[in-house]
Amino acid sequence: MSETLRVALLGGGKMALQHATAIRLCRAVELVAVADPQVSLAELTARFGADVRTYSDLQAMLTETRPHVVHIVTPPDSHSTLAKQCLASGASVYVEKPFALTSHDAQSVLELARTHGLRSCAAHQLLFHDAGRRYRESLPIVGDVVHVESFFSFRPVRRRIGGSGLSEPVDQLIDILPHPVYLLLDALPKAFGAAAELTALDVSCAGEVRAVVRRGGAMGCLTVSLRARPVESWLRVMGTNGMVEADFVLGTIIRHPGPGASAPAVVLKPFSRAWQTGWGSFKAVLKLIYRRHRSYPGLAELLDEFYRSIREGRDPPTSPSEILDTVRLCEEISARLHADKAAADARALTELRAAEMQLPPLNDRGVVLVTGGTGLLGRPTVAGLRNAGWRVRVPVRRELAPAERLPGVEYVRADLGDSVPGGLLDGVEIVLHLAAETAGRLPDHERNTVAATRHLLDAMSASGVRRLVNVSSVAVLKPSRFGRQLREDSPVDHGNLRRGPYVWAKAAAERLASECASAGAIELRTVRLGPLVDFDAFAPPGRLGREVARLFVAMGLPSSDLAVCGVGTAASAMRHYVEHFATTPPVVNLLETPALARRDLVARLRHVRPDLKVMWLPFSVLRVLSWSATALQKLLHPSRPALNLYGAFKSERYDAAVVRTLRLGHPAAAGRTL
Repeated sequence: MSETLRVALLGGGKMALQHATAIRLCRAVELVAVADPQVSLAELTARFGADVRTYSDLQAMLTETRPHVVHIVTPPDSHSTLAKQCLASGASVYVEKPFALTSHDAQSVLELARTHGLRSCAAHQLLFHDAGRRYRESLPIVGDVVHVESFFSFRPVRRRIGGSGLSEPVDQLIDILPHPVYLLLDALPKAFGAAAELTALDVSCAGEVRAVVRRGGAMGCLTVSLRARPVESWLRVMGTNGMVEADFVLGTIIRHPGPGASAPAVVLKPFSRAWQTGWGSFKAVLKLIYRRHRSYPGLAELLDEFYRSIREGRDPPTSPSEILDTVRLCEEISARLHADKAAADARALTELRAAEMQLPPLNDRGVVLVTGGTGLLGRPTVAGLRNAGWRVRVPVRRELAPAERLPGVEYVRADLGDSVPGGLLDGVEIVLHLAAETAGRLPDHERNTVAATRHLLDAMSASGVRRLVNVSSVAVLKPSRFGRQLREDSPVDHGNLRRGPYVWAKAAAERLASECASAGAIELRTVRLGPLVDFDAFAPPGRLGREVARLFVAMGLPSSDLAVCGVGTAASAMRHYVEHFATTPPVVNLLETPALARRDLVARLRHVRPDLKVMWLPFSVLRVLSWSATALQKLLHPSRPALNLYGAFKSERYDAAVVRTLRLGHPAAAGRTL
């Protein structure tokens, strides 16, 4: 086959965008179409370009565009079904991890590809990462492989694949498992007739996997963790004549050939390791700067090999046996994870029921609906209301595990960004609207903040529920000039996307609520939160500074104030608004009073992170650096908006007269200083 390959994407999310970038880096390949039933055609066009045809139906895309290859970039439980549909239509498939959830499904996909003379490829891209390629080239120096270690620790993500709510630890482990598993299997020697055997396994549904795998005379240790830090991904192979280690985060290789048993070898080893790490990291940074690869490392290289196998009629870069071995081990580990989760859920359910028996009796004052009731602020707010005798209802995007539930709280499946289900507002006396998107792109904020608020307001009007506490942010206020204090009646910065999608969406949601109140449909209270700080599990607010390695660069002067709001203060305010709605101020900028000095917050950070050193960068110096950086950005990229470093760290001053009238008792005060 010498013609340009027509490639299509099935799935239009963030990972599909990575694929689109990698596809365009390959030669003699054209991205012709993308299909996703969950994303609008207009949004697909905005994401992938007007030259790519968009579909909401897979079969229509297959029939009309006749792609040579389809990339399956959808939720894992759909991979095998969709892959077989594409193969049946004459398209080879690249299937994102996991290739399949069961060995049976993987075998059926591979067999169908063989029957139709097509090819299937799994997402084993780390083997084609620069570090993966160089580690394979170095394997001959280690002699006979004896021991392999494959280690992954990674940062949990908030969203479920496909964006349908929060993701559980077990889901994330199952999603990431193929990477460390196929790396481990690749390094273990391929003994004739010997299959990889899982000889020991220990898991925790909270986010941990430890496994021992044997093949032939070699053994491998697999470690995957959601909680271990720092974030790392590496493969270490030890043989009878040395060791090679590949770091897939830094993109470096460390080699120690030879037995290393002599005294000079032992003494010199740390120096050799330090040199290889330092020089390799320096080269990796240069590659990042100059190559400007915008897709996942190794993905474009793997795709190029896969497309070449189709054109030349040879075997794909990931063999059926490699795919099946990976799926089989992942299936065994997944089964143990699900069993551990079932046992944990049973224990948590027993504890939940026991806790419910100890709750105070419910009052007869109606139901409080709390959107965003599982978040940083929502959870303590819900707990406080229920402990005070209120009936509390919380909409959730997915069914919560018993360990995630609070005793005595009613949880209802609902995605407010889509619609408000019937019955959600039955018996509701007051709504606390805490839900909002805090990350992602503009469409995410439009859906989960603006559209969710609109749907909620429409449902309240239709149901006759009048009382709404809309939780906004002080960030929606226009920045002050000349250090003047901001007040509740200060102008809101509506429609300013330069402030970022979060501020833009919160301002839009605040306007929707105000317009609805002005029309007489609801009674409205607006609570604008300052930057939330949890003093019990402290993480520094962004305006305090930035951590660089083991140094925290604190902005401003130690004595200068930084406006924040403790989670305890905010939760107390939510309960106050529920119980005293009629007498509460219509708008309040909710902040700690008196304001905390930056030194107090740095002291709290040092308490939880004693390893950190602190350097103070005065705002006068930051202004000069910001002006210089802005000028340089405008010179290098005149069409792009310049980043204002000073604006990112300066803290506004606020008039606290209104917040003092709430008389909350400041429950966070005991924990906010040392």
